[in-house]
Amino acid sequence: MKLQIEKWVERVRPFDDNAEELFQESVICYKVGAYKSAFLMSYLSFKTTIKNRIISCQYRPDSYQGKEEEWQNNVLALLSNDDKWENHLNKIIDGDPDPQSTSTTRAVIFFSNREEAKNEYTYWKNVRNKCAHAKKGTIESSTVECFWNYIQDNLSKFYVLGGREHLVERLLEYYKYRDIEEYQTKLRLINDINIVFTNSAQDFFSTFLERFYGINRYLITSGNVAFWRDIVDSQYNDIQEGFVRSIMLESNYFISFYEHFPKVLNIAVSLERKFIKDSLSRWMGAWREFTGSNTNFWNILCVLLKNYPSDIDLNVIARLDLSIIENVELNDEMLRILKKNGVFNKFILSSGSYFFDVDFESIRRNNGRREREVIPWFEYVEWDKELILDMNRAFRNLNRNIESMRKSLYGSWEYDRKKIYCQLIDKYRERIDSVVIEELDLEDEFKALVTGSES
Repeated sequence: MKLQIEKWVERVRPFDDNAEELFQESVICYKVGAYKSAFLMSYLSFKTTIKNRIISCQYRPDSYQGKEEEWQNNVLALLSNDDKWENHLNKIIDGDPDPQSTSTTRAVIFFSNREEAKNEYTYWKNVRNKCAHAKKGTIESSTVECFWNYIQDNLSKFYVLGGREHLVERLLEYYKYRDIEEYQTKLRLINDINIVFTNSAQDFFSTFLERFYGINRYLITSGNVAFWRDIVDSQYNDIQEGFVRSIMLESNYFISFYEHFPKVLNIAVSLERKFIKDSLSRWMGAWREFTGSNTNFWNILCVLLKNYPSDIDLNVIARLDLSIIENVELNDEMLRILKKNGVFNKFILSSGSYFFDVDFESIRRNNGRREREVIPWFEYVEWDKELILDMNRAFRNLNRNIESMRKSLYGSWEYDRKKIYCQLIDKYRERIDSVVIEELDLEDEFKALVTGSES
């Protein structure tokens, strides 16, 4: 039967080959009751891992920037010496963190809580020394198990610069070489992020996304969606929550990820209900500033109207350009939700209000393509009193001015507009409630057109 620590090692793969072999031996010793040997082998695998991380590190802490010879002499040479490396590693971890330090044992690993990290490290170092030199103290199964817990909780913090800075750099590096990197490496990094940034994963991902977007032209595409999936769908709640909170801060981030991972919307709202009113509603009203597709706009709007109708401000959203409906296929459920909330009517009467303005200047500005882009919206509208009265007003004003318009340079445009009105009424006449028509004071010609009784 596998121990919990064995399952963790298999899942996370925290050790390189040499250190993992040592750790496997420690587990064997533990299972046969040789707890002293189990502890010593576990401790050696722990320190070997830290040593190898420093030796293989491709970047330098501030105190060694531009000082490659010192790095080679003060760090690499001593850590590569079989007789000196353990003692020198202890000195480095206990070293001076001041970036201006010139000490040969100055710190290269930095901790968010330095004193706590040093005290815990020193405690286990002392346990090891007692164990190795046959001093007082008994190594029991509980001792080994406690040290294994320490490894699981703290190994991720022992990187050059410290776990926080390293993990940003390493995840960026993984992305760059993801085609040749081992998949398990990413899972280990995500595990480390979860440990190091226990309650502050949002800080990590905010920094990571800023760095990522500064290096790569596109944030998320069909070609890299697999890279993000293990983050968005992470088994660790802190990882998933921290990531979603970080994209909630930037409209382009959130909308870009929604296209590939629609679940981020419900996660975001579950984390912060005010997100809809404070951010998302405003972003929806400025959709043209983003790179999101029209389809994404309608998908998001339908989710919000279905689940959180009171939180979305349709009056702001309905000011968007009417081209927002182009190249969009709305299914029956979406149409039901949108019609129920009067979305199409709001768009026509707000963003498309120019369609009902028939003065000289408005006709001139909005003829042709502009007036035609309103037409598709009538396929979805409810012919309520407000819409009918607006069209009646426009029809009446158009008739009143048409004689003078005919004398202008723009006469044909006015006839075109009236023709469009007539065609729309003729096409959708059966959808207009005759009872509503009788309740309204309508212009005679318009009423006759609506009822189909025109001569």
